[in-house]
Amino acid sequence: MNTIELKRGDTLELDCVLQDGGVPLDITGWQIDSWVRAPGRQIVHKFAAVITAPLAGRYLLPATAAQTAKWPMGGLTMDIRYTDAGGRVFSTQSMPVQVLEPETR
Repeated sequence: MNTIELKRGDTLELDCVLQDGGVPLDITGWQIDSWVRAPGRQIVHKFAAVITAPLAGRYLLPATAAQTAKWPMGGLTMDIRYTDAGGRVFSTQSMPVQVLEPETR
């Protein structure tokens, strides 16, 4: 899995598509949760998922520049937890997030 890399204080908008075998899933009525955690398991950010095209499985995980400005430098982790309309819960693998200091301020 690729590392998500961003500079502290940048806007982050992860445009996601949930698929099964390359086919988008209908995520109508689903709950999508995703948290970013520091190495000590401290919660750094809770994304408020925005479902943009439910029939195509598309959603956004946004964080504003003001929010990421508070994220600690270095390596963080995140995953995504889905709860479908029937109440089944499943999660992605954990993904690395690397927060870097910006050169330009």
